[in-house]
Amino acid sequence: MDLLLRPEWAVLAALAAIAAIYIALPRREDAEADGAAGANLDDLRAQRDELVAALRDLDEDVAAGRMAAEDRQRGRTEIGARLREVIERIRAGGGA
Repeated sequence: MDLLLRPEWAVLAALAAIAAIYIALPRREDAEADGAAGANLDDLRAQRDELVAALRDLDEDVAAGRMAAEDRQRGRTEIGARLREVIERIRAGGGA
């Protein structure tokens, strides 16, 4: 009987194929973690955009006379601190 036609080789080839598929496919937990990190990063970017818009609104309010310069400075200090935190988390890859 030909060596390659023996059933042992077929079983070994099947096991090797199953092992290769198992190794090549990402695990569900890893994929979910990557998806969560991406979603978290998207949330952080949205927060960053909202904070930048809030800073812009402060400047527009002062220019229009709707807000005192002192109030603007307090607002910029508070928003700026939050913005720095968000940017640091974005640079860290979205982690907490």
